[in-house]
Amino acid sequence: MKYKINALIIYDSADGTLSLKEGEVSTQLSITANALLFYFIQNRGVISRDDVLKAVWDDNGLVSSNSNLNQYLSLLRKAFRQYGIENIIVTVARGRLEFNPEILVEVIDDTAFNSTRLINNLSEIGEATVVSSPNTEPIPLQITPQKRTVPLTKEKKEICWYLASGAFLLCSLLLAIMAYFTDKPSQPINLTVLEHSQCDALSNEKMINGTVALKYVQNFDTVRNNLNLKCVEKEKFVFFYGDKLQTNGLGRVFLAHCAVNEDNPFSYCDNYFYYSWKPS
Repeated sequence: MKYKINALIIYDSADGTLSLKEGEVSTQLSITANALLFYFIQNRGVISRDDVLKAVWDDNGLVSSNSNLNQYLSLLRKAFRQYGIENIIVTVARGRLEFNPEILVEVIDDTAFNSTRLINNLSEIGEATVVSSPNTEPIPLQITPQKRTVPLTKEKKEICWYLASGAFLLCSLLLAIMAYFTDKPSQPINLTVLEHSQCDALSNEKMINGTVALKYVQNFDTVRNNLNLKCVEKEKFVFFYGDKLQTNGLGRVFLAHCAVNEDNPFSYCDNYFYYSWKPS
């Protein structure tokens, strides 16, 4: 099915594409992002996160989690933001979700596939016409001689057994070595509080002080303002960028915009990642 969103964007749910003109693909959604968008269009109104996870992940045999849902919600919002649509999916009270009610969606192509009609009862079989072939001459059969397999001797069987045992022992040894070098205990990430006048902001950097702290906060505000994110009570930010010397921009940039829910400071988050951030 094809939809026109806000009388501007053409969305094809069959192949998961977004475009401004018919036949021109501007954005290609992933399979999961396409399924998520199609579900919200088909189910307008407030929906619980559990219902979304069940319909898009569980019912399709996938492993569902709030982290996966937040990631694909962020991808959809980012995809529509480049077309001038902010918050295609909005978060309402108690973490529930809703397709933005201010956005108009209309169906422009509702083409259905015609399934093949099959004979499925005795009356239809009786009405079927059987046409016999006019060629009644017998067709000669070509008999191909079968190759005779030679059984393995006792010595060859022993050699195969030794080779299989050696390969099994070698694989076991390699697995043990890999498990030894990769079995490292996980360590929690310690977050550092950024001194910001308005936002509750954190970073995974261990040492932020003096001039470094001031520059860190300035870069945080630059990225946050570029994303049009405001500082609101009971909301947290986690910020990180890779190029501390800023020789060519900020390098890899990560910003998480999280909501606080009771005792959980990171109940759900919208994550933004830039492979190479350069000042505009």
